[in-house]
Amino acid sequence: MKNNLLSALLLLAGLGTAEVASAQTQVFVQWPLKRNNADSTAVRSTGVTPGTPVFKRYVISNGQVPTGAAAFAPYSSAGQAFGVLADGSGWSSTAPSTGPGSAPKRIYYEQFSFTATAAVQVDSLLFSASVASSANGKVAAVYSRSNFATDSTDVTGGKGPTGVLPSTANATFGLSSTGGGVNTAVNGALVPQYVAGAPNSATTFRLALNGATGLAVPSGQTLTVRIYFGVGSTGIGRYVLLRNVTLKSKQVALAARNAVATNLAVYPNPAQNVLNVPHAAASRDARVTVFSTTGAQVTTFAAQPGTTETTVNLGALAKGLYLVEYTDGSQRSSARIVKE
Repeated sequence: MKNNLLSALLLLAGLGTAEVASAQTQVFVQWPLKRNNADSTAVRSTGVTPGTPVFKRYVISNGQVPTGAAAFAPYSSAGQAFGVLADGSGWSSTAPSTGPGSAPKRIYYEQFSFTATAAVQVDSLLFSASVASSANGKVAAVYSRSNFATDSTDVTGGKGPTGVLPSTANATFGLSSTGGGVNTAVNGALVPQYVAGAPNSATTFRLALNGATGLAVPSGQTLTVRIYFGVGSTGIGRYVLLRNVTLKSKQVALAARNAVATNLAVYPNPAQNVLNVPHAAASRDARVTVFSTTGAQVTTFAAQPGTTETTVNLGALAKGLYLVEYTDGSQRSSARIVKE
């Protein structure tokens, strides 16, 4: 196991990306939706308390095998399987069905939220979505900082499975002919049909919150996002498959932080509860920060001025890969470690 982790570290060292990390307070919250509906504590950044996802008029898959359709467990590697009815039917808006039909409607959604325990900046909503047994799915997303009591704001588009989303299908509800908001999305983005074994990136949506500006969420405020689906096919087995719902700031993952010199001689590595970080004599601004593999900041320690080594307590962290970064003014150095 140790050899596998060390091999993974060597692989991470060779990866990179052109994305630039933001100087704003980072936030990263992700609901994988592959085993249950809890968020991943391994990648959750500090400063946020995630809420539990909530369905409105959707129900989770019953996991049974309906005649003539594939079965999907409530949670699996394909994601969270749900629909208007437990067998994946009921999407039609024509009686006797009561579904939204082919276009998302505001009364059918899954809700995700977090409450800020420190001031944070959120820039984007990411998720992977597909529809089983149908190529006629659509999605829209909105957010609110008042739990939809006084505001409801469309995302501002972004990227979908096939590139930049067009203005006519950018995952927004859009406006009516008279310029007002609508309850049925006129600009829902197309959701691809699920294909077993297809790469995860083929179904990923990357939607901007408030354009390039992002959202400032002060301490004590809750950010709520609702994701709405419509499916234009009838019959059983038409499940929405949703996974890796993520709210994040502009930050880079551990494997992408290639601008930082990886010459920090930490020990021991692999480490269990304590990691020692040698460094030059620290100034009063020096810090040691630990990042998860997604780039989420998981903990930070102030280096005592004048000292040449800082002890970092890893006891609260889950086993896995991390990046430890030492910063002192404009100088930065890092090391990739294994927490056992």
